[in-house]
Amino acid sequence: MKTRRQNENPSMDTLSRRGFLTQAVQIGAAGWTLANVEVLHAQTNKPRWQIGCYTRPWDQYDYRVALDAIAEAGYEYVGLMTTKSETHLVISVATPIEEALHVGDEVRRRGLKVVSVYGGDIPVARSLEAGIEGLRKLIDNCAACGSTNLLMGGTGDRKLYDAYYKAIAECCDYAAERGIGISIKPHGGLNATGPQCRGTIESIGHKNFRIWYDPGNIYYYSNGELSPVVDAPSVNGLVSGMCVKDYRHPKDVLVTPGTGQVDFRVVFALLNAGGFEGGPLVVECLDPGDLPHTLEEAKKARRFLEELTGQKSQRADHAARRDSLEVGVGVVDITPPLGYRMSGYFHERLSEGVSNPLHAKAIVMRQGATKAAMVFCDIIGLSPDVSRAARQRAESVTGIPAANILLAATHSHTGPLYWGTLRNHFHEQALAKSGQDPCESADYSAMLAERIVQAIRQADSAVRPVRVEAGIAQQQGLSFNRRFHMKDGTVRFNPGVLNPDIVRAAGPIDPSVGVVLFRTADRNEALAGLVNFALHLDTVGGTQYAADYPYYLEQELRQTLGGEFTLLFGTGTCGDINHIDVTRQERLKTDEIGRTLARTVVDALAGLKAARAPSLAVARAVVEAPLQTFTADEIEQARRDIHKVGTQELPFLDQVRAYKILALQWRGGPTLPLEVQVFRLSDEIAVVGLPGEVFVDLGLAIKQASPFATTLVIELCQDAPGYIPTRKAFAEGSYETVNSRVAPGGGERMADAAIELLVQLAPAGTEGT
Repeated sequence: MKTRRQNENPSMDTLSRRGFLTQAVQIGAAGWTLANVEVLHAQTNKPRWQIGCYTRPWDQYDYRVALDAIAEAGYEYVGLMTTKSETHLVISVATPIEEALHVGDEVRRRGLKVVSVYGGDIPVARSLEAGIEGLRKLIDNCAACGSTNLLMGGTGDRKLYDAYYKAIAECCDYAAERGIGISIKPHGGLNATGPQCRGTIESIGHKNFRIWYDPGNIYYYSNGELSPVVDAPSVNGLVSGMCVKDYRHPKDVLVTPGTGQVDFRVVFALLNAGGFEGGPLVVECLDPGDLPHTLEEAKKARRFLEELTGQKSQRADHAARRDSLEVGVGVVDITPPLGYRMSGYFHERLSEGVSNPLHAKAIVMRQGATKAAMVFCDIIGLSPDVSRAARQRAESVTGIPAANILLAATHSHTGPLYWGTLRNHFHEQALAKSGQDPCESADYSAMLAERIVQAIRQADSAVRPVRVEAGIAQQQGLSFNRRFHMKDGTVRFNPGVLNPDIVRAAGPIDPSVGVVLFRTADRNEALAGLVNFALHLDTVGGTQYAADYPYYLEQELRQTLGGEFTLLFGTGTCGDINHIDVTRQERLKTDEIGRTLARTVVDALAGLKAARAPSLAVARAVVEAPLQTFTADEIEQARRDIHKVGTQELPFLDQVRAYKILALQWRGGPTLPLEVQVFRLSDEIAVVGLPGEVFVDLGLAIKQASPFATTLVIELCQDAPGYIPTRKAFAEGSYETVNSRVAPGGGERMADAAIELLVQLAPAGTEGT
């Protein structure tokens, strides 16, 4: 294989910009988004993609070492390529048929299947007849070892071009009779680009000769000048498989996929839109190192492809089910300095004390090769920048894939205001007044990201075998829908207690209390519990930092479960839910809410069901939800009105609208990426993570459709892009819809994606209720 040598400069037959843009428009018209890519196979029971790995990363060892590592890394499919041998190949023209049969036995003994063989050159330099004979030997060896595809590298010698491809043309039928497809990859010389490969394929004109795409080689053989994003549409309708190869400039393809320059998500979407809707995806290169390092890189590459396709390896899944579930917990203080601005309202409010400290509470779960983490922060919301930085850093120090890390905010309204349009407005006012901002004595964003990572590391170092119990309790009398139909035909939020103009609530509540309890396997002690309830954390007010009612919930639960018990509170979908009963003058108090909820959880403990067989898995999708749009005049008006926020000079909803419009300008772009995560803990238990303040109807719809007996739905994960109402609520109007960034329908699309992921991770034969 030519991977480190510079080939002759190929003629670069690139696509025109118009052609690429046309392709992109076609993808957009077809509804292709990242979510489509990542949940692709959820639409069918049969896996579309054969995710495998070539032997090349272990080619300084015997091929059996590679097979062992590929199997251990969780792959089900293998590509036979280079190895430590006289020919430097596992299978070549020189391989006796008996040896090819033995290789097939070694592959099957490890529970693998061969999807590709790279057999090197064929001897057309001697004669056309010798080339045909050699190619037939390769085809026979493919059949003997159980491969379904023979991968050819092409030739860079113009004098041999005609003979080389005539030999292939002569053998296409022979290969088809034996169930072997022949393919060529972009490999320098006269087949360095998609258009060059296409020209060769079309000149032969046989349906059994196709392209095995290699995005890393597109970069490599063009010295980094031709992007596979531009090149990929040129091979529409001709791709039968892919060498999953990345690239790092200059001239390096020994890169673990997903860590280099190739934008695999876009390339994959382009190829899929062009007809590559299923087939082998085979990792060719990894970041080099010793055997343990290479094994971990192979696992990382497999997880990357699983995330890309939304398709979990059955081998990895079954292996995980055989292993026990281990869990660790970490708790780190994230309370800001006094004098810092506080979040939650549309006026500036400075902290003056600490009622109870704010924490980042992490749980790390590990089963076999699968690792995942959840972190719950006592703040109003997480900025996308903090989430991104914390997840990437946590991945680098713990090995937990960033896609397997859920970061959630509890939505406490008595925490710091550290990002967003209002923070920027108040910060700029302070700078304009005195040249400094005395309210920001610390870089809270940096501190928060670092302490989230610290909590994950702490939890990761404390994992131990656990038993899992779960169930659903019911809690009435604490939560109320805060939107009401009024006598004048409007819908209003928080219309005031005992208001005679109230007709009825405009929506439901979610009274369910989801409980997942983790007990140590050796001593049956309650280590931690995940509690999920849909109720806004805005019950305190004032100018002291406080974690709101979950603080009292934990204190009360410790009376029953022990002083070392850690509560992980995941706020349910409560964008339109609060604690105000409009039929009563008296409001529920924070400690009363926490302790009442604790009694409900304690009463439910005896009825929790033990998970029969924990089976940790994570699936993820990103829904690109269209954003609301505004005219230049409206944006300019918002810039003027933002200075009236927190005053009596502008009606409240106009203040909210100005804030929202400027928040949208900060976001930029026509869509908002809504990341949806689903964590399967067992065949009975799943946890869903959603961004934003989600309306309760959307959470209820997800639970109703879930095939899992216990489904927890947590809002404000990874990002806090404002309210995510239903279409119905948008039509009704009022505060939450004014303070929403997404266009109508975005919430329903997000819920649909969550349901698809739940179905994808559900055990076979289960259906939603």
